[in-house]
Amino acid sequence: MKKSILCLLIALSFPLLSFSQNYSNIDFAHRISEKDLEKNVKALCSSIMQGRETGTQGQKNAAVYIYSQFKQFGLKAIDKSQDSLSYFQDFNLSKLRLPSGSIRINTKTFHNYKDFVADPIQDSTFLNLDVIFIGNSSIEDYSDIDFTNKAVFFLTSNFHKAFYEAHQIWKHSKPKLILFNDPINDKLFTRFIKAKKLIRNNRFRFKEPTNLADSIHSTKESDFFKTLISKQIIPISARLAKALSGLKLKQLKRIVNNQDKIEIIQNHLTFKLVKEDDIVKTENVIAMIEGSKKPDEYILISAHYDHLGTNNGLVYTGANDNASGTSALIEIAEAFKQAELKGFSPKKSLIFVAFTGEEKGLLGSQYFVNNSPVLLQSIKTNLNMDMLGRLDDKHQNPDYIYLLGTSDLNPQLKPLSDSLNRLQSNLILNYKYDQPHNPLYGASDQASFVEKGIPSIMYFNGLHNDYHTTEDTADKLNYNNIKRVAQLVFLTAWELANQD
Repeated sequence: MKKSILCLLIALSFPLLSFSQNYSNIDFAHRISEKDLEKNVKALCSSIMQGRETGTQGQKNAAVYIYSQFKQFGLKAIDKSQDSLSYFQDFNLSKLRLPSGSIRINTKTFHNYKDFVADPIQDSTFLNLDVIFIGNSSIEDYSDIDFTNKAVFFLTSNFHKAFYEAHQIWKHSKPKLILFNDPINDKLFTRFIKAKKLIRNNRFRFKEPTNLADSIHSTKESDFFKTLISKQIIPISARLAKALSGLKLKQLKRIVNNQDKIEIIQNHLTFKLVKEDDIVKTENVIAMIEGSKKPDEYILISAHYDHLGTNNGLVYTGANDNASGTSALIEIAEAFKQAELKGFSPKKSLIFVAFTGEEKGLLGSQYFVNNSPVLLQSIKTNLNMDMLGRLDDKHQNPDYIYLLGTSDLNPQLKPLSDSLNRLQSNLILNYKYDQPHNPLYGASDQASFVEKGIPSIMYFNGLHNDYHTTEDTADKLNYNNIKRVAQLVFLTAWELANQD
C-alpha cells in the first residue's frame, strides 16, 4: 500500500475511534435492522401502493408512507418546518398521448398514427403548403432549390437511414415539413407505428420544457436528435405516398430502385397537428437534519421510490427496484435522527430525498437539481441507492455491492468507502462499473447530480432476470445485504458530514 493512502486511512479512522468513548457512529449504524428494512419494503410493495407508478394514487400512497416515517422520526422538512405539505416537492409532468392530426390532399384526408407519424412539440397548422417531391435523389441534386417554408417528400430504400437523410435536407434550407416513404418495405412503417405507440403511451416529460427539445434529454443530445424532435420529420404510408406523388405503387418502387427518373413533382397539402398530453402531478419527498457547525453545507442521501405500476391486472411491486433502496433511505434517516437526539449532530446538514419519476427518465432528480430548495453548490456529495438485496449472474455470494462514481469527481470517495467498509459492513466492494462513462452510472438518479458537478456514489447490486417483471417481489430480497449496505452508506454520510 502506498504511504499516502495508508496515512489517509489512518486519518479517517481517528473520528471513528475518538467518538467511540460513549456512543459511536457504529452504534447508530447497528440500529439499522433487517426487521425494519423488511417492514418498509413490504409496506411499499403492498396492494395499496399499486406498483407506485409515477402520477398514480399508488405512488402518492407511497409518498405519504415515506413522509409519515420521516415525520414520526422527528425529521424536519427542508424549510426547517414540520408542516406536512413542506415535505413534498410537487411538480407537474406531461403524460404523452397519441396526438391527433391530419394531412389533407385535395378531397382526401389522412390521419396521424394511421398513414403518417408526427409527434408535436407544439400545435401546428399549415394551410395549402407547397410540397416538392424529389424521388430518391440526394439533396446535392437539388442544391439550387430553396425548400424554405415548403414541404419536401422523398423516397428511400432504407427506412431507418431516412431520418439522417431528412436531417440533411433540413440543414439545406429548413423546410416546414419533411416526409418520406419506403415503398418496398411498407411493413416497416406498420412496425414503426406500433413501436411509437408503445413508447409514447409510457413516456412522460416535464410540463414546461426549457426549450423545444424534450426536457429529459435537452442538455445532452446532438444537433441531429434535436432536429428530429423539434422539426416535423414524418414517415408516411404507401397510401399517402401515392396521393402526394400522383403515382402508382409500382412506379414508386421503380423510382426507388433507380429504374425510373422523375422530374420534380409539386402538390399542395393542409397539415394539422394537435398535442394532447395529460397533466400528471407528482412529488419528491424530502426531509433533513440540520448541521451543527456548517448548516448551509449538505450531504444528500437518496433513492427513488417509483416503479412501473400495473399492467393487464398484474402489479409490478418493484421490491428490488426500488423499495429496497427506499427502505434503506428511511432507516438511515432514522439512525441519524437517533444520533441527533443523543447529542451527536453532524457538522454539515443532511438531506434525505425519495425521488419520483426515475423510471420515466430520472425526472424527479432532474427536477430537484433544476429547482433545488438549497443552493446547488452547497450539496457536497450525493449517496444514491438503487436495487439492493438481490444477486446478479456474476455472483453467488450476497456479500457484495457495486459502487459507481467513487473515482469520478472526488477520488477520495474510494479509499473512504474501503476504510469504512472494513470497519463495519465487510462487504466485497465491486468497482467493475466504476467508470464515468459506464451506462449504468447514468442510469439512476445520481446522474442528475453528476451532471451538475456534484460528486456522487451509486450503490447497486446489479441486474437479474426478475428486473422490471412481476417476479421482483419482497420475499426474494436478502435483507442482511440491504442492512450492511445501508450501514455503509450511513457511515460514509457520517464521515462526509463531519469533515471540516
